[in-house]
Amino acid sequence: MNRVPHAALLLTVLGVSVAQSGWGQPSNDPLPRRGWFGVALGTNDAGNVIVTSVQPGTTAAEMGIEAGDVVRTVDGVAMQTPADVIAAIGGTHRAGDRVTLEVARGGVERSLAATLKPFPAERVPGSDITYGSVALESGVRLRTILTVPIGLAAPAPAVFVLQGGGCSSLDQPLATPIGVVQTIHTIAASGFVTLRVDKSGLGDSEGPPCATIGYREELDGYRAALQALRAHAAVDRDRIFLVGISLGGVFAPILANETPVAGISAWGTIAFAPGPYPGRSERFFAEFAAVDVLAHWAKVDVPVQVLHGEYDEVSMREWSEMIVATINVAHPGRAE
Repeated sequence: MNRVPHAALLLTVLGVSVAQSGWGQPSNDPLPRRGWFGVALGTNDAGNVIVTSVQPGTTAAEMGIEAGDVVRTVDGVAMQTPADVIAAIGGTHRAGDRVTLEVARGGVERSLAATLKPFPAERVPGSDITYGSVALESGVRLRTILTVPIGLAAPAPAVFVLQGGGCSSLDQPLATPIGVVQTIHTIAASGFVTLRVDKSGLGDSEGPPCATIGYREELDGYRAALQALRAHAAVDRDRIFLVGISLGGVFAPILANETPVAGISAWGTIAFAPGPYPGRSERFFAEFAAVDVLAHWAKVDVPVQVLHGEYDEVSMREWSEMIVATINVAHPGRAE
């Protein structure tokens, strides 16, 4: 597993000067939050789905769900496994939707109903956070999460973080920040505006499951998010930086050759199109196979930092050195 680099290292090399102040953040995003039910589930000896714990303040707590309840149905549909319950509530409902459960408690059948509460918002110390969205040509809306330093008085430099090739949401308000989200928090604490976007079907994002989409659909999401970042009033559009982690480092030069950026930091990345790995569609890799990654890097004419650490197990040091050499042949001194 790759270790996440510290934001100071990521950004010092790019030569960014940061000043903190403050900025208002109106939000009128129509994309609803996913529903927050708030239970842990398991099975009993009879194979029934049971509630093992209930989080305070959640929809489940409000509707009277208790640990030990056997979940019979959700919205009238019989539940056979914990995955059935998760799919029935999280897969088809959004915040504000009504949900009804039939449960058995102490041999008594009960019908319980409530309106799903929204998933809580993430807290980023020192920053305001806005849950927005970008729309693709297909009409699918993807969740964006923007942070702006509190008290910002003038447009600030911004960092767009491109995650790796897996299918995990970057919207994790209930967990201690780790990995990519921890990196984003560290960058935000340095006075930067930050942006991330969830892939199709993840978190609040609409669209087909991430595991089924192609390379072009993922790239279109990053394109739309980058344009939204450039248009934001809190952002100095001449000081937008890309941080590409793992496969995000392959998308970074493609975006930079389409839309002006001030610099790129790529960590744990590869110098070629990825080969197949579990969790993504055949179409994803087939479309990606046509991408000449080094050719894209050769066109990049902004400061580039390529990071490789001793604990990087997926990427090879020589791949990072290959990227740096390719850039410096075309644009001497631009990469390290």
